[in-house]
Amino acid sequence: MKVLILGAGGLTGRYLVCESKRREMEVVSYTKQELDISKADIAQDTLANEKPELVINSASVTSLELCEENPVLSRKVNCEAPEAWAKECGRAGVRFVHLGTDYIFDGKKTSAYLPQDLPTPLSRYGKDKAEGEKRVLRANPHALIVRLAWVFGHGGKTFMSKLPGILAEKRVVELAGGRTGSCTYAGEASRIILDLAEKRVEGIFHGVQAGETTWKRFAEKAIELMKKEGRSVVCEEVRELSQDKIPGLQVPRPAFSTLDILETERVLGRKIPKWEKGLAEYLKEIGW
Repeated sequence: MKVLILGAGGLTGRYLVCESKRREMEVVSYTKQELDISKADIAQDTLANEKPELVINSASVTSLELCEENPVLSRKVNCEAPEAWAKECGRAGVRFVHLGTDYIFDGKKTSAYLPQDLPTPLSRYGKDKAEGEKRVLRANPHALIVRLAWVFGHGGKTFMSKLPGILAEKRVVELAGGRTGSCTYAGEASRIILDLAEKRVEGIFHGVQAGETTWKRFAEKAIELMKKEGRSVVCEEVRELSQDKIPGLQVPRPAFSTLDILETERVLGRKIPKWEKGLAEYLKEIGW
């Protein structure tokens, strides 16, 4: 199978490239520097030139702050471009996979969000991602949307990705409190996405790991696992602060955004590992 991966320079994109190659797929990948997915006619031209059987769009503007500052860019990349690619893939008979986010919800629900729950976004990022999902499925009813949340992995810019290094260097680690959600090791996320694509399913699925956590619980588990492996941990205290006290987190995030994965597990015919296993896998990968 020939797969085209968009946004291959991002965290999930890089893992998708590696996992696709591990499965002996023929892989064509483009970073945002190599291919502007929002450029007019780029989807039609790229599909004609590359002739893939599957397209996975992991390209996105994920910084909530940047989306607020530049709503035109957010709308182009997170909403309009996915719609265009979905439409062209439908016309060409190419399967299309688009990655979504838990940030389309407002966090007011008290149980895990289901794939069919209506979006209630709090931010420009969430609004454009929610609208992007709607447009993708309207343009191409056979498309697959896989929602991820709190993704971490090697080389990632996310807080969870950087956390092991922070714990090894700082005695007191301050992080945002008051938030509970799902998290996902990018390696497992790539496996879930490709497994769903190979099942040829359509519609919306959740691609996170089992269980829910907070940033503090995630940090405490990381400390436990690092010490168990004899790694140096300088951190003596993990301190929660309100979100507005953390630089770069001024845009509202949902306080609760756990995603239900029962339908994903049913379709895949397997249990998705708990997030603790994903964290252990990540720590092993980076040598911690």
